[in-house]
Amino acid sequence: MLKSAPIRYTIYGTLLLVLSEVGYCSCRALKNWYNHVRKPKELWALILTNEQSLSCLAGHKGNSRKRSAISLNAKEPLDKISVIERKLACANPYCTDSNIDRIVDLLNATKYSIDLAMFVLTSVQISKALVKAYKRGVIIRIIIDNDGAFSTNSQCGYLMKKDIAIRLNSHINGRLMHHKFCILDSPSSAKYLLKKQNKLTKHTFEEINNISSILMMGSANWTMQAFATNYENILLTNQKQLIEKYSDEFQRLWELFAPTSSERSGKFSLINFFSKNYLYCYWNN
Repeated sequence: MLKSAPIRYTIYGTLLLVLSEVGYCSCRALKNWYNHVRKPKELWALILTNEQSLSCLAGHKGNSRKRSAISLNAKEPLDKISVIERKLACANPYCTDSNIDRIVDLLNATKYSIDLAMFVLTSVQISKALVKAYKRGVIIRIIIDNDGAFSTNSQCGYLMKKDIAIRLNSHINGRLMHHKFCILDSPSSAKYLLKKQNKLTKHTFEEINNISSILMMGSANWTMQAFATNYENILLTNQKQLIEKYSDEFQRLWELFAPTSSERSGKFSLINFFSKNYLYCYWNN
């Protein structure tokens, strides 16, 4: 029967159609599976501070290393998702030290970019983590309210002295820069900043697409008062749409608060007075 050419062509054509359909369905199923596996699950964690935040302080004295066991003793690089998912070392869910440690560990786990908008920043521990990140090559941009930058114990001068880029809303009259959020390894920010520095390679581009990004947002300034005595909240999440929305707004503010020509002409400006020493810091462009 197969000796008949029309029959053979019909059978071959049918087989070809079947195989094509099987191949198409298989490729589609494989692609869907790959995208599902590749897509990170959405996570969130909540930092709350209240009147109980210091109730465990006595138990931490002389035991600080155990509190930060992961950040101090980990043999492998920190992963931001692991930091969010991990159980707090302290039994007190509102613990001041544990909450600060979690933010520090997230900063320590950041690889490409940190965009921080904060009304006031006085935490020495967090500021040191920012400097540490900058020294290992993370691109850091900080927006601080003009009044907050000059507040008591502000770390603005210390950070600028370390060459970290900071912009103030000094030429925007009558408006507070009241945001309190931080974006770690935002895909859009990291690509934009690395491209600006001619460091965006194909490998880096692909890695940024797959790296975990984190948004921290809430009511709390990064101050000891906020973490120890105030009633505050900070939401930690890897929700992609939120990260991009906040990244867009940060970029808009970064451009809006670019130093004026008069600010640029005075390269060195007195920022604050710490420990009886004047710190002279320059505007980062």
